[in-house]
Amino acid sequence: MQPRILFQTLAIGEHRLDAQTSHHLAVVLRAQAGQLVTLFDGQGQEGQAKITAVQRSEVTVCVTAVEHVLRESPLAITVVQSLCTGDKMDWVIQKATELGAAVIVPLAAARSVLKLEGVRATKRVAHWAAIAQAASAQSGRTLVPRIRPIQTLHEVIDEWRQSPSPKTAVYLDPFAGQGLSEAEISGPITLMIGPEAGWSDDEEALMQRAGFRGVRCGPRILRTETAALVALTALAIRAGEF
Repeated sequence: MQPRILFQTLAIGEHRLDAQTSHHLAVVLRAQAGQLVTLFDGQGQEGQAKITAVQRSEVTVCVTAVEHVLRESPLAITVVQSLCTGDKMDWVIQKATELGAAVIVPLAAARSVLKLEGVRATKRVAHWAAIAQAASAQSGRTLVPRIRPIQTLHEVIDEWRQSPSPKTAVYLDPFAGQGLSEAEISGPITLMIGPEAGWSDDEEALMQRAGFRGVRCGPRILRTETAALVALTALAIRAGEF
């Protein structure tokens, strides 16, 4: 399998890769001149290239062809994931990217154990963006999902209200009367995932007043780091991706 590299100024011709990417190719992958690689710009274009020169901190490639490639979900799903502890958030970002999420919003929910503010929050969001880039490269996506700054529930709802219609917003609730497979889905989808301890009563009431619908993912209670992945898979099946 050819290496896939994010290169945002993709065009036919010769290009020098940045030091970090060059080091990964030259040192980690031990790439050689003449080897083929795939470049993608994160905006839907993909290019075929050949390595023309290899140094430890500078690799040069020649792009011979560029095309627009569509491997994205037709549902335009925004995953709003409540902050979770340890490496669970990294896992969700990586797998949600692989499963086609268009946007990922970290949510500071009322019962989120992880608290991030200021510089720590900015650094963590940048870390998650890097994970999304790597997962996009690995999974063959040509678009990189946007990782939004950490938001409150009020901010998420305000943005949703201002977004174009038609649109759908659902929050996962293991005790909801309707399953995700039965819910009416149209337009861009906002998918809300609660924290380890679940949504608070106030949060559920706020989402319901805004028009968000509670849905369940099967008869069992899922962990927060599992819920988004199950829901994204279910939606992909509904969209005919499998």
